[in-house]
Amino acid sequence: MDKWVKSLRSLLAKQALKNEAVTVVLGNEACDLDSGVCALTLAYHLHIQEPSTPTFPVLNIQAKDYTLKTELVHCLEKINIREEDLIFRDTINLQEQGNLKLILVDHNILSAQDSELEGKVVEVLDHHVLERQQSSQTRMTVEMVGSCSSLVAEKIFSESPSYKEECSLRLLMGAIILDTVDLKPKAKKVTPKDIASVERIESALGAVDRSSLFDELWAAKGRFQHFTPNQLLRRDLKCVTSNKTRVGLSSVPLLVENFVKMEGVRDAVLEFGRDEALDVVLVLGYSINQDEVTRDLLISDIKNPLLHDEISKNLEEDDLLQLTLVPLAAEKGNYYRQANVAASRKQILPIVKKVVCK
Repeated sequence: MDKWVKSLRSLLAKQALKNEAVTVVLGNEACDLDSGVCALTLAYHLHIQEPSTPTFPVLNIQAKDYTLKTELVHCLEKINIREEDLIFRDTINLQEQGNLKLILVDHNILSAQDSELEGKVVEVLDHHVLERQQSSQTRMTVEMVGSCSSLVAEKIFSESPSYKEECSLRLLMGAIILDTVDLKPKAKKVTPKDIASVERIESALGAVDRSSLFDELWAAKGRFQHFTPNQLLRRDLKCVTSNKTRVGLSSVPLLVENFVKMEGVRDAVLEFGRDEALDVVLVLGYSINQDEVTRDLLISDIKNPLLHDEISKNLEEDDLLQLTLVPLAAEKGNYYRQANVAASRKQILPIVKKVVCK
């Protein structure tokens, strides 16, 4: 797999001179480990299935933000894949690919800026709330499993039962283990399909020390002490956009109550909001300690207090999250402790979208 990935940049340069059919596997805008792994491993599987059709995995971020994805960088460097080998959104212009087939992984709806590519989407594999309209032109696999990599693994093994490519299987294994908190029921992330996918991968690789793997990946994900508050906000960002407004949801690998203690954090939130043209920023904090997950949430107004208040109201009234409003002197905005630790951004996004896109 690594040799194939390293060949893609030169293949893309040659492809620009042609108008042949191209398949692109596109991850989501957060580009976490799950998203990046899904794009790479599914694209490689499709390449093996149809080597005559150029297939490109695309990481849905600009190249400058790749270093922020520490757990993805860690896993890819272990198999000798580096930034210069990868394809990012500023490496390829999808709108200029005339004969394009687009596969979405780890998301099921295109962002507003990519809406003109809608007619190119031929397949979706995702584990988020379904927002896409059913279409006979698009093959859909959308299930609320713990990790989208479980769905990719299932597809690979269903189409190639004897699949044993080690690099891709180890990437899939790592993404599933990290997303499901080592398959621990207490974290309320794992589903039977995640377990089945891990067991199927182990049948090809041999037994894996899952706990050690989780600890390794969690440590890589937690290497954020050298990041500024602005970088932490950009590190794992998804946006909700309508014609009039844009809201950012930034997931940070520490509790918000600790994040706001970083030097210059208020200025960083405002700068980040301006840079990303956001009306409101949601900072979603989380911490995992001895299998115990803790979550909290900050809703910060950038330039739209009415929208800030409406989002706050809708999240407060949603029984799923079980939010408690708590004063937080160090930061302007509404700060909440979250009792339902199983509700991640995956569950918060649809609530925000209902407000922004109504």
